[in-house]
Amino acid sequence: MTALMSTDPRVLAQAVADSIVVANDPEARRACLLYWQYARPRLEHVLDAATGHADPVIAASAGALAAHPQDPARHRALTAALAARGADDPYSVPVFTAAWEAESVNRLGHHLGARYRTGADPVDVQELLAVPPAPGRADEDAELVVVIPFRDRDTGGARLRNLLACLAALADQSYDRGRYRVTVVEADDRPRWRQAVEARTDRYVFAPKPGLFNKSWAVNVGVVETAGAAEAICVLDADVLVDREFVARNAARFRRPGTSGHLTYRNMLNLGERASDAAIRTRVLAGAAEADTADLRGFVLRRPPGCCLWVRTEAFHRIGGMDERYEGWGGEDNDFAYRMDFHTAFDSYDDVLLHLAHPPAPATKENGELFNAHIPMLSWRPDTPIGRVDRFATEE
Repeated sequence: MTALMSTDPRVLAQAVADSIVVANDPEARRACLLYWQYARPRLEHVLDAATGHADPVIAASAGALAAHPQDPARHRALTAALAARGADDPYSVPVFTAAWEAESVNRLGHHLGARYRTGADPVDVQELLAVPPAPGRADEDAELVVVIPFRDRDTGGARLRNLLACLAALADQSYDRGRYRVTVVEADDRPRWRQAVEARTDRYVFAPKPGLFNKSWAVNVGVVETAGAAEAICVLDADVLVDREFVARNAARFRRPGTSGHLTYRNMLNLGERASDAAIRTRVLAGAAEADTADLRGFVLRRPPGCCLWVRTEAFHRIGGMDERYEGWGGEDNDFAYRMDFHTAFDSYDDVLLHLAHPPAPATKENGELFNAHIPMLSWRPDTPIGRVDRFATEE
């Protein structure tokens, strides 16, 4: 064991169990296929080492977890059996070493809350639509605007379900409701979900976009159309479920001198389907202040940019907003964060970020290339106004 490796047998044992789950659970691949593909060889090495353990109980337990990676009891059983042998057990050291090496480079981790068992019954769109819209709306001079880019064209309402939960959580905040505005920009070939969304947000904007989803452009549209005199902007994915202190906590961070913006998190907890249901039931339907991660299970995306960021409105416009050349999946959040970090004082915090499950979007083109690999990072210098709502109206 090296000096840079944990000596805590519980940490090492959990790394083994987590690696086996990430390698074998389909929800891990859905959380981020690219991260999973990069990590796969090391993860399979951990599984081979664990199922080849000299202790037949541990070997069998590892195989059982691989066969049923969503079973919390099997994860806990393997973790306990390995931890009981100690960090310096000669038969376990090769397994621990393989798992630690995987953990050190893998950007896709596993979270199993201490109280998690099986999640909750499914929550659907109709159940959330049955909840009346919260009273109260933003003042005309609201100092904050939350912009949510959105499309749900082919998921059977899964993304709409998440958006409705997101909006309900944003309506239930400790911050003065008149001081922040919530905008949803639906970028699609028609205003598909206007009726469900409009009454639950301060501003609903339909932005015609028949082709590939363009998050960057949708965000810019929301800022240009609805920011008004707002001093700061939150760009929020429609699948994020926030706690009750979300707006207050992040607004307070702008009171620090030399602050132009920030990411609210280091890691994103991508919840599984049943854990997503549990989180929504707790935070939205039961009205709790937060969904406790001890009750949840999911996959941890380590250091991903985007999903939730806050910026001063002046800084957003100074760097040209988000790069509207990006379409489909990937790259636009990295580019925006890099440009913010280059031009401004851009911070990162370590808040919990809960991302609700939904069917994955294609990560690559049919030829295997990333959608936006041809766009050089940090090269966005728009020579026409950003956020034109009619930019793609004639697209086929």
